[in-house]
Amino acid sequence: MINYPKRKAFYEKYIVHTKRLAIAFFLLGLVGIFFPHLMGFTVSVFIGWIMFFLGLYTAFVTYQVDKKSWLGWLKSLLLIIVGLWMVFNPAIGTSALALVMAVYLFIDAALNFSLAFTLKPAVNKIWPIINGLLSTILGVIFLFYAPNPLASSWLLGLYVGISLLFDAIMLWQLGKGADKIMVEEIVELEE
Repeated sequence: MINYPKRKAFYEKYIVHTKRLAIAFFLLGLVGIFFPHLMGFTVSVFIGWIMFFLGLYTAFVTYQVDKKSWLGWLKSLLLIIVGLWMVFNPAIGTSALALVMAVYLFIDAALNFSLAFTLKPAVNKIWPIINGLLSTILGVIFLFYAPNPLASSWLLGLYVGISLLFDAIMLWQLGKGADKIMVEEIVELEE
């Protein structure tokens, strides 16, 4: 039997927090769409800081585990230098990230095409094919604009903004779906 008060409290919290998160993602998505350069440079700087702190942590681990490991120290130094370089020169970071996105999109396209050809005949194969074609086109665009830091920043920011906007829509729909589930459980319990 369902423990109704606990389930109801869970769904109420889930709905509220999911919709709040959806609003935050929506607002960040709009920033990415209307100010793509800002979002592109922000992503580059954020990843630069992550690399910097990973470099510091790698140095700490190398010091703790094997102080004589020159490869550990080299990796730490490389992470710290590249991370700081991306923080203080985000244009270089956005070009590198654009190349990474191009590779990701080509791999995504290949996976979508292989999925389309492994699906059963009764399943609608058109969506993985369309997704694969769009990923291929986006991959070519990212590859073409990667050498230009301003264009790759704009493209990266726009891509992140659109992705966040779709994440917001998905989260909002999940919250609405939880509303329906909660109502269905209430009806079941009342019957």
